[in-house]
Amino acid sequence: MSRNCCWKIAELKILIDGGTKVGLFSKKRKNDTDNEGLHLQSNDEQLSKAKANHVIDHPKLTENILNDGMKFEHDHFEVKTGLGITKYARSFFIKPSGYPRTVRIGWLEALFSGDDLDCAIHIDPVDRNSAIKKLQDKIDELDTVIISAQKRNDNSKIEDSLQKKEDTKFLQRQIKNNQNGLYYVSIQATVFANTLEELNAKCVVIENDVASESIEIVSAYNRQKESFLSTLPLGKNHMSKTDRNLDQLALTAIFPHSSSKLNHEGGFPIGLFGRDYVYYNNFDRSLNNYSVGIFGVSGAGKSVLVKQMITRGFMDGIFKNVIIDVEPEYVALTKALGGVHIPIYQSRDDDVSRINPLDIYPTKEVIFGGTEDEHIVVKVSVFEKVKEALEFFKVMKESLDVDGKGLTPIEIGVLNDILEKLYFDRGITEDPESLYEQVNEIDDEGNIQFIRKYIDMPTITDVNDMLNSKETIEEYGNDLNVLRSVIRLFTRNKAFGMFDGQTKIISDSTVPLDSAPIINFDISRLSGNGIERPLAQHVLTTWVWNRFIVSDPKTKKRVICDEAWMMIKYVAMMEWLKILSARGRKWNVSLTLVSQRYEMFERTEAARDVVAQFDTVCFMRQSDQDIEPILKTYRLSEEVGKLIRTAQTGQVLMKAGKQIVTFQSDPTPKEWEYLNTNQNISMNKKQDIPRESMIQFFEDKSHITGVA
Repeated sequence: MSRNCCWKIAELKILIDGGTKVGLFSKKRKNDTDNEGLHLQSNDEQLSKAKANHVIDHPKLTENILNDGMKFEHDHFEVKTGLGITKYARSFFIKPSGYPRTVRIGWLEALFSGDDLDCAIHIDPVDRNSAIKKLQDKIDELDTVIISAQKRNDNSKIEDSLQKKEDTKFLQRQIKNNQNGLYYVSIQATVFANTLEELNAKCVVIENDVASESIEIVSAYNRQKESFLSTLPLGKNHMSKTDRNLDQLALTAIFPHSSSKLNHEGGFPIGLFGRDYVYYNNFDRSLNNYSVGIFGVSGAGKSVLVKQMITRGFMDGIFKNVIIDVEPEYVALTKALGGVHIPIYQSRDDDVSRINPLDIYPTKEVIFGGTEDEHIVVKVSVFEKVKEALEFFKVMKESLDVDGKGLTPIEIGVLNDILEKLYFDRGITEDPESLYEQVNEIDDEGNIQFIRKYIDMPTITDVNDMLNSKETIEEYGNDLNVLRSVIRLFTRNKAFGMFDGQTKIISDSTVPLDSAPIINFDISRLSGNGIERPLAQHVLTTWVWNRFIVSDPKTKKRVICDEAWMMIKYVAMMEWLKILSARGRKWNVSLTLVSQRYEMFERTEAARDVVAQFDTVCFMRQSDQDIEPILKTYRLSEEVGKLIRTAQTGQVLMKAGKQIVTFQSDPTPKEWEYLNTNQNISMNKKQDIPRESMIQFFEDKSHITGVA
């Protein structure tokens, strides 16, 4: 109704109330006419005054948010939100006696992330002196309960009261020392639905969700209006007898410390926080290092998380993924996404895949990146390759020496000379073309073709032959006997000879390695008790670095090393991983280590240094032994420790730079088709490796010759 219309009605009302009653057909007398004129004049004056005193203002905020109408019942209410739309709602609160005894960070997450639900927390601080007095009264009350229980020989009541008394006295001391505080807190919420049946179903779900945190909620029966008003952002609690006392620590844990957001540019959805996706950019500018560590017990969901990072990483431009697969659980994913699966195992046959650790490839380095003068320099560094190869022979010696010692200065010098000679004798220089030769081949039609072929590289057998040459023996005598014995075991057809020979890839895929989105090196057929698997992890990460990483600095890449804890007891392997992690940003690569136990990386300084470089770490469910070192290293609170100790399958706490988020790794039904490696169950659970078995693996020397 318009304002002018309102004024007309007001004017009409004044005329009716102030005017003289006149009969419809009665004749007016002169005096009556005069009186009527006086009345009309008086009404005009009143109308003018009313118009002059009326203040024209805008509708208030509360008037704007009002619904069309509300009807309150005993245990719910109806909200009219439109001419033909009615919503149903129910208000409830947490019983004063329904709070858990101990709480963790995010214990009210079920209410904060509920579907179409409003939650309000009313906090009333208690004066410090008053809080101390109230707690003293509680202590006195508990003393009375204890004395009464002692007379009845009620031991359970005595123990419970003694524990409560100690807790109360501890809180009282904290408040006296100004280390804590006491608050009265009332938590209320209102849930909305389109039908009464849907409302009842939602309430059942909410009740079950909060029950997992030992929280008991009740409907605001016969007080729906008061409870609804209390959940509105008006700052007033209309519900009496719904509050209880909480200390400052418990109150702090109520608020949602974890965020559903990472301040990353771009990224891919890595998981869900409530109903929101968490977007993670592995190569964000805020990260000093692109490496990722993923830790969790068997069955926590590590493999699913890694597979999601691989598959969803494509939308963020990560087009090359190389996996060192200790268990054959990435095979199905590799084949589903058009990758190359390469099994690595010991065999006397020639028709098997083989990786030569002495291969050398060109290095491409970006100069003046991000400027108009940007260009790429391609070169070959023989000396860098020699140093890298020396690390490989150092790993050999460490793994088979009884004392775990590396190379001696004499051994390093001899190997350096041998390796340089082997490379230079093949004509290898800094020119990338020196790594290739042109050969003639005849095709099926008899035509001669000129093909650019990668030349044969030095092998472990070549090194072994030169160590056993007459000249070397005459010059060094017995100083190299231990080294000769060790290297001989790594030659073809010996115990650890799977890496002796020219590189050869045998796969059922026809996709070239350079264009394959995923390359999976399957080492599951190697022995898990000795040096074979850790040695394969070291050789493959080194070869992959040279073959795919430094040869392509522009493309985003990811190298995944599964069950990395197996490499921890070899210092040389840890030093190499440290180098890869530190140099990853320059070459646009993320080294991703996956391991069951974080505690194992605290056992050596070299392993600690590797993990300390990771700017992104993901913690899934942890065992008790892993909690303390995690909290100490990353300076996390005890509440975080409780969170990762009791985490559900797929629940992740991620620390990315200075940001911390929690989320649920939750693949879509379509993703499960290729993430699942066992169609008979929801997910193929990896074999759990007990902590004692891991420790025994570190101390085991049975693979060393001459050791029982």
